[in-house]
Amino acid sequence: MLRKKVTFLMLVLLLINLVSLSFLQLPTLADTISKPLRIAGLTRFDTAIQISQATWSSANSVVLTRGDNFPDALTGAVLAKSSRVNGPLLLTDSQQLLPEVLTEILRLQAQHVYILGGTGAVSVEVQNSLTQNNLTVHRIEGQDRFETSANIALEAVTNSSQAFIASGYSFADALSVSSYAAAHGIPLLLTDLDTIPAVTLQALQALDVRSITMIGGEGVISASVKNQLESLGFSVDRLAGADRYLTNISVLNKLDYNTNTVYVATGNDFPDALSGSILAAKENNPIMLVPSDNLNSSTLAYLNARRTQGSLFTLFGGFGVIKYGIEDIIRTGSVHPRISLQYQQAYGTNVLNDYLAQLTLLPVKATDSVDILSPNLFSLDILTAGQTVANGTFTGPWSLSDNSYAQLVTAAHGRGLKLMPLIGAAWNAEGKAVVDLTLTQEASRTKLVNNLVTMVQNTGADGVVIDFEYMSDSTGPYLTQFMKELYGKLHAQNKLLIQAVPARTSSTDWNTEYNYRDLAQYVDYLNIMTYDYSHSAPGAIAPISWMKKVMDYAESQIPDMNKVLLGIPYYGRDWTKTGDTYTRKSVELTGATSTAASNYAQIKRDTSNGDTVGIPYYTYTDKALNQHTVYFDDLLSWKAKLSLLDTYGLGGIGSWSLYWVYKETAPSLYSLLKEHLR
Repeated sequence: MLRKKVTFLMLVLLLINLVSLSFLQLPTLADTISKPLRIAGLTRFDTAIQISQATWSSANSVVLTRGDNFPDALTGAVLAKSSRVNGPLLLTDSQQLLPEVLTEILRLQAQHVYILGGTGAVSVEVQNSLTQNNLTVHRIEGQDRFETSANIALEAVTNSSQAFIASGYSFADALSVSSYAAAHGIPLLLTDLDTIPAVTLQALQALDVRSITMIGGEGVISASVKNQLESLGFSVDRLAGADRYLTNISVLNKLDYNTNTVYVATGNDFPDALSGSILAAKENNPIMLVPSDNLNSSTLAYLNARRTQGSLFTLFGGFGVIKYGIEDIIRTGSVHPRISLQYQQAYGTNVLNDYLAQLTLLPVKATDSVDILSPNLFSLDILTAGQTVANGTFTGPWSLSDNSYAQLVTAAHGRGLKLMPLIGAAWNAEGKAVVDLTLTQEASRTKLVNNLVTMVQNTGADGVVIDFEYMSDSTGPYLTQFMKELYGKLHAQNKLLIQAVPARTSSTDWNTEYNYRDLAQYVDYLNIMTYDYSHSAPGAIAPISWMKKVMDYAESQIPDMNKVLLGIPYYGRDWTKTGDTYTRKSVELTGATSTAASNYAQIKRDTSNGDTVGIPYYTYTDKALNQHTVYFDDLLSWKAKLSLLDTYGLGGIGSWSLYWVYKETAPSLYSLLKEHLR
């Protein structure tokens, strides 16, 4: 990563740029629409609790059902949203009331609990635990799933001209329509495959239903059921597809939902969609069901239509039920998206505004070219004189209780992006010492892991980026152990872990402490920083020939190159010659080209490193008669670098950094990223 302080000239250029940005509307908490990207717990029970906490500050009543089987629970959403309950739907173990579920009920200050199903579904022990905590229990049950659903409908709705009917043996179709039914107070009942159960028919008649919509094809509700209902005077139609996912899309396309938010749940199991249907029903939002892997064309078409309209997406459940790859498709609309990790830097007294200003340059649909923002926020605390035990602590621009972190997360989430703070260390002897001590001492390493997990939880961040660049060779194995421990802790919280590592071209070079093969096992992505090639004399920051050597070595070490992010530099360097030595300062595209123009310098392209496209550079003499050589990147050289994504089958890019992207180049740059990443 770039470590040098910006020069006075660059600060002036930045000030000019930020002044121009002042005419743009910067995002604030007040005007940023934000929805969490995921609502997830460690288990299905935890996820239901998280959904409850995202929806309700208090509730007089709750619905409680078993979390391991669906028949009694399927129609509970309408009851939970009804005026009788108007509270969340929670899940419990069939045999015992889980302590965390009781804690949530008490947090809500609930007085009444509606249990769905008989004692075989939710035991007497669960009921007793509730009554012992001064809760009034109402049990709604029947002789079978059909009678239970009929009794739930009669409890939830007094009368309705319309009803939905779904199979009692398959959960997906009922869940496809559950949020709509709950939002509109329309009863949802269950049927057998070939015959409408008598108890279902009695409930339809008691509710004075005249129009029925069957959910699902003839493989789950046969034509004979439709015929029976029509012969009894009901008007019957059907929403169906070839499978549960196509049926889901048929429902979503046909019914009149509010699609400002689309909720997403797995179609392989019922708990998350069931609990989430109450949250979705609050604003009549749909729930889209997704499989473990490939999305069908109809689901993709629905998804992309909603993205075009500006819908926000919230996923129910962790990585175990909706993989990160599916999440990427949902957020970007691309079947094979590559990760766009964009680092951020900020200097001065108003770091938050600097970071927010960088967001204003992103495209309107930010996920067209960006996935993750990583502000350079935290650095390991430096050791005091004589200190031999590391604290495992780090410091950011604000205390962890400061709302600025939440504002950054909210701003990123409001654009559909993830926010993952970068954790680094000072680039000096003290910084090296603290990394060495922290990683090699087990107690300090454990403290750092725990502190990072706590920081992520407190700020609402989506994970962390580790950037420890300066350490002793012997610390390498401890770095790997640290990443292993942190990876396990973060993944248990459904958070991501990315590591930025220096470039290597062989097993014997000077970065031997970074074992690509081992580290790649304990990260979601390994960002290889293929820049900073030229250090002491003028030259390209990231020549293609060298980048290829780095990727060749990485390919020899890492079995899955889809976990590798290619480092892309947005900055260049202006070298000033004094005698036989050079000093350097960093420049960006706009500043580099304007300096060339003001000094009448001819921009050429350096192809000496085997790069046929070439890296732009020029020379000039300033007013003090100092000789300068400037190397930088432009759209042509960036495009050549991005072509390496296909060459090596890489997972995406990690770009340093948005600090160097100005309004003049942003539109073209982001268009280029979209072309190569989406």
